[in-house]
Amino acid sequence: MRKNIILLLTAMFLMVASFTCFSYLGLKKESNKKKLVFWSIQLKPVYEKQIKDVIKTFEANNPEYSVVWVDIPIQEAQKRTLASVLSSTPPDLINLNPDFSVMLAQKNALYTFNEEAYSEFHPGLVERLKYKDKVYALPFYVTSPVTVYNKEIYQKCIGGDFIKTYDELYKISEKIKKCSNSTSFVSSINENDVFAKILNKYDIKNFSDDNEIKNAKNVYSMFNQMYKKNFIPKDILAINHREAVEKYMADKTVVMVAGSNFIKMIKQNAPAVYSKSEIASQLTGKNGKYDISLMNLVIPKKSANIEAAINFAMLLTNKENQLELSRVTNVLPANKYALQDERFKKCSEDLIEKSRCISVLQLNNLNNVSFGDLNKNTINENINKTLEEILLTSDNSTDYIDKKVNELSNQIKALQENK
Repeated sequence: MRKNIILLLTAMFLMVASFTCFSYLGLKKESNKKKLVFWSIQLKPVYEKQIKDVIKTFEANNPEYSVVWVDIPIQEAQKRTLASVLSSTPPDLINLNPDFSVMLAQKNALYTFNEEAYSEFHPGLVERLKYKDKVYALPFYVTSPVTVYNKEIYQKCIGGDFIKTYDELYKISEKIKKCSNSTSFVSSINENDVFAKILNKYDIKNFSDDNEIKNAKNVYSMFNQMYKKNFIPKDILAINHREAVEKYMADKTVVMVAGSNFIKMIKQNAPAVYSKSEIASQLTGKNGKYDISLMNLVIPKKSANIEAAINFAMLLTNKENQLELSRVTNVLPANKYALQDERFKKCSEDLIEKSRCISVLQLNNLNNVSFGDLNKNTINENINKTLEEILLTSDNSTDYIDKKVNELSNQIKALQENK
């Protein structure tokens, strides 16, 4: 009996020792792996499964690496990224927007890519990610908003083909007001760079000559007239994009510019308004070109795993994964081969489907005019402040608008020269 107990205890000891040994070896093997750290901006939960699949594929192909994925809330992205990139141990790959990315490029904090790395992307998007002729980021995904309008009211009040420019919108606004008692247009016009992009569509980029200043005065004057005559909502300076969409859903306005995610919101929350809505190309200015919102991927110079980070970025943005991203989120892929898929060539009359095909066509006629790379946030703030001052003042004279635009011109010139 005693002998049996001793044998049993011995067997148990060997089992525990073996398990401990194997566990230790497994942990040691795992700890020997290099960690590739990837930061994204608010992709969970919508794209979580797909990212995890990409990570699984990468780790299978690169067994020496273990990928650590951190998804950051959008409101924390810039603060956390700046601190991490300037530290000695930054993430290896980060999902950012171009405006913040170029600030890091100006600090010489980012790796720059060769032609082989960006050859599979839409060239117009790559062009947006250059600083001093070097590509500091890879495109990740893009949105190109379209115009949504109430076809029922438009045909009743205006008729014929839909307008193409902001100037034409201004010309029909009085008719819409008298015919329907609705505002003609709504936008989050004072949010971020919305109005700056409208100015860019009139070839205004640095107020460097009399023609640019004249164009700027005309654009500010046009929106001032629309505001004072109640062609646009009185709270247009205070609303965000979601609130603008809510005004359209409430049947209070006829025209708005929106992406497919907000068109989906109209379909779900205001089916009656959706049923009488139609889609057209994005409103343009004198140059007839379109703007976009772009997200990109950057690699800090201090990354310990630059080559692996490039390989992970290329896997994340290959044709198959970009098509899956588009299917799940309704954004547009940045990969030029993914953009050639039938998904972007044959769309039904459903507004969400139709907007996708129109948005892709707009990528072939992108507006390359901008206010440059220096002090972009401050420039946008000054542009928006000037709009506020012009719209909210009781002084409706041409002299006042001229004065405010001339002041803005001097501010922008100084900021672009980094004074």
